[in-house]
Amino acid sequence: MNLFRSIFLLLLSSFSLVAASETAVQQLSAQLQAMNSLTAEFKQTINDNTGAVLQEAEGSLTVKRPRRFHWRTEQPYEHLVVTDGKDLWLYDIDLEQITQQAFTPDLDKAPALLLSGEVDEISKQYQVQVSSSADNTLTFTLTPNRPDNLFKQLTISFNNKQLQGMILKDSFEQLTTIMFSSVRLNVDVADSLFLFTPPDGVDVIRDEP
Repeated sequence: MNLFRSIFLLLLSSFSLVAASETAVQQLSAQLQAMNSLTAEFKQTINDNTGAVLQEAEGSLTVKRPRRFHWRTEQPYEHLVVTDGKDLWLYDIDLEQITQQAFTPDLDKAPALLLSGEVDEISKQYQVQVSSSADNTLTFTLTPNRPDNLFKQLTISFNNKQLQGMILKDSFEQLTTIMFSSVRLNVDVADSLFLFTPPDGVDVIRDEP
């Protein structure tokens, strides 16, 4: 189940125009608040501290305000992460195992939930810097305020207000890079997508706080 957490826990070039932290938070909030809903395909690559590829995966993502998130990894293994803002379900389809826990807006544990609208938590949990490039790409670098986080740095980039990707660096200097494609903003998404009912016969582990 650590893989589920790693895809929550999450892109770079040569930039200029680094902004002050407060302005950076405001800019990131503006990018995220423009997304009432989002659908996308993704490709995820995990590299170790030498650059060697440890794992590659691909799948689809759907988010909707507030706090609704649906992440499905299809290759090489099937995994599902889904929340309706109340319960968070982590489903390892191949192993037929499910973990259920109460949803919390702790972005240090699940930074990808930034995409589902937890903008009010940004300045509380992160130091934020922003840089821009000539092709209208904005790159936000988020450093957790707490030293006990599961990751050291999270980078999220947008081009012309469209989500491009995320990079997560963990305490072992491993990089998880997630690149998005076929991004569609503010499309109609049924609330039922974010409701999950465990299939019959599949073990459910209740993760109590």
